[in-house]
Amino acid sequence: MIGLANIKYTGNVHSYAEDLFVQLFCDAFGPEKSRYLFIQYPFRDIYGNSRYTDFALLSEEMKVAIEIDGERYHNPKLVSSNKYHDDLLKQNSLIYDNWKVYRWTYSQLKSQPEKVKDEMITFLGEMPIFKYFEDYLPKQRGKVIKLKEHQQEALKNLRQMREKGESIALLYHATGTGKTVTAVSDAKRVGERTLFLAHTKELVYQAKETFEKVWKDADVGLYVAEDREEDAYVVCGSIQGVAQNIEMFKPDDFGYLIIDECHHSAANTYKKILSYFKPKFTLGLTATPERMDGEDILELFQNVAHKLDLQTAVEIGELVPIRCIRIKTNVDLSDVRINGIKYNTQDLESKLFIPERNKIIVDTYLDFVKDKKTVVFCASVKHAEMIAELFKEKGVRAEAVSGSLRDSVRKRILDEYENGDINVLCACDLLNEGWDSPQTRVLFMARPTMSKTLYLQQLGKGMRLCEGKEYLMVFDFIDNASLFNMPYSLHRIFNIREYRPGEYVVASEKQKQMDRDLLAKGEKPSVYLDFPIDVQDYEIVDLFDWQEEVKDMVSQIEFVRMVDVQ
Repeated sequence: MIGLANIKYTGNVHSYAEDLFVQLFCDAFGPEKSRYLFIQYPFRDIYGNSRYTDFALLSEEMKVAIEIDGERYHNPKLVSSNKYHDDLLKQNSLIYDNWKVYRWTYSQLKSQPEKVKDEMITFLGEMPIFKYFEDYLPKQRGKVIKLKEHQQEALKNLRQMREKGESIALLYHATGTGKTVTAVSDAKRVGERTLFLAHTKELVYQAKETFEKVWKDADVGLYVAEDREEDAYVVCGSIQGVAQNIEMFKPDDFGYLIIDECHHSAANTYKKILSYFKPKFTLGLTATPERMDGEDILELFQNVAHKLDLQTAVEIGELVPIRCIRIKTNVDLSDVRINGIKYNTQDLESKLFIPERNKIIVDTYLDFVKDKKTVVFCASVKHAEMIAELFKEKGVRAEAVSGSLRDSVRKRILDEYENGDINVLCACDLLNEGWDSPQTRVLFMARPTMSKTLYLQQLGKGMRLCEGKEYLMVFDFIDNASLFNMPYSLHRIFNIREYRPGEYVVASEKQKQMDRDLLAKGEKPSVYLDFPIDVQDYEIVDLFDWQEEVKDMVSQIEFVRMVDVQ
């Protein structure tokens, strides 16, 4: 066994240091908060180079990057000036992109754990509220509609957008040309509960008058400082008022959202509202500033609006549907220790680095999906390299990719995978974000994880559209585990209890019904012909998820702090 004092750092913070940080984080805030930690979060520096920060956290108000520094690789006295300057560039780029950056050394985590925990609480707050990162989700589909001489043209365009599954639009023209009347008319035609937001009281009152004239049957209320009619069917409110009292509303309270003067959407209050509410359709209104055209504003608007969920994205054809085959192993993870969302590295490696499990991965590829473009997500960089070598021994063109590779080598491998002869990529964290592969037909989820964000990030790698690609096939490698350290699988992520090999897990109802219709006729869907699986196989999946069970509870740590404050 490797002693902690003898750890040799390579590149990014070593997994043993990650284990220790997550343990201290759980001690400080409770294990239930650790599900919001993103390990090895990808970003780009000011020169466009791919980077990773050791940990990332997201809240309504801020993005937090946490770096755990090894003395040997970050101490200016021990590293080259180039490495030290590169480290400064990385930190400066994060700060430039509005991240708060906090750094501790690995030796601090070991020798001063209580001090580090106190500092975490000081920096992040005693009872912080975090959010999931949703970078894996696609943006809303949308377009710019320039207001024509006749407003019916704009209304027609909006209707056609919705028929195509697009869900966000920008209506622009000079002030006084009838944007508000067009927006209200469209909201009336859709008929959903509507929220209209503007940044001045005058615009809010004018919008209320327009709604009352155009949509006479609707109950129209105000939500400004002195008037708060949040239960009205149409709510006309101020951006500031709604943002400050956003907890009074549910994310799905409104089916139609109108944002006036939406070119301000990069401001924090606009971001807060757009990322919180999940309407069926969002319409931005603006008199385009001279320095920006409509397309620029639409891009800005889409970037801050809430993302499409995976189910919706599949239904409107933005992403491919997903089928799944579960591969059982005889590996037992029951006694692997966990820190919130992270398995103890030493425990996990001792269980997974065995020839039998690795052989199952390679044999599954050869038996089911030989020659198909496949990404294998592995437990560590070492594990990825090991699996890649096993593939090569069987004559499969495979490569392991990690942060230890030079950029030029990594780019060459990814290009040969996408456009050339490499058929299998083995990776740990490197491909979670910042890289998409439309050519990928298959994902092997061979890395046990208790992080929902990590699993979904990996899933997003194979869901991009590509000509001839009907679906993504996911192979979930299912190890034995206890109730409280059970890793995520596709069925657990989407809360689907019934499993049949090859069946759709994420798809439109129409796609699922086509499969059912074929089976009812005694015919097999193409998936059963492509893969050696038995349509009669059936399994009930255990969906117990302790993180989900405790999400609305107050932890013992939080309770003590609440009593302390009172």
